[in-house]
Formats: sequence, C-alpha cells, structure tokens
Amino acid sequence: MALRWWPLIKFLQRLARDARRKVFLVLDNLPAHHGPSVVAWLERHRDRIEVFYLPSYSPELNPDELLNADLKQAITKQAPTRHKGDLR
Repeated sequence: MALRWWPLIKFLQRLARDARRKVFLVLDNLPAHHGPSVVAWLERHRDRIEVFYLPSYSPELNPDELLNADLKQAITKQAPTRHKGDLR
C-alpha cells in the first residue's frame, strides 16, 4: 500500500504540536512527501518544522534501507519452509 499525503500531514501536525522546539525532519523522496498539499502545509508551518530530503538514488543514506538489508539477509539465511507443519 502506497503512503498517501494525508497521513503524512496528520503525522506532521502531531509532531509540530508535541515538539517543544522547531523540528528538523529528514525524509526520502517518496512522491507523497512532495505532494502539493504537503508542500503547502510545510510552507505554512515553516516556523515549526523544516524538512530536508535525502538525495535521490542514495539508499546508503536511508536508515530504513539498512534495516531492510539486514532483515533480507537474516531471512535468506534460513532454508525455505517446504511443509505446512514446519511453519511456526
């Protein structure tokens, strides 16, 4: 399921409301992060939240990608399950 712009705005609203200081947020280049509604919201609240975007095609800078790589490695080390009874 793709992330849409409105859950991001709800998250940003909570973040701005609950933070005691200005928030500096790093985002990747997911299309929802650049949508017109998100850009407009960030512009109206730039005194509370400033966003920095990771460079395109740079997964080595994205902590989520590092976690995904570790998870994939852990999963692929295990032999595949061939029988229903082997599932846990």
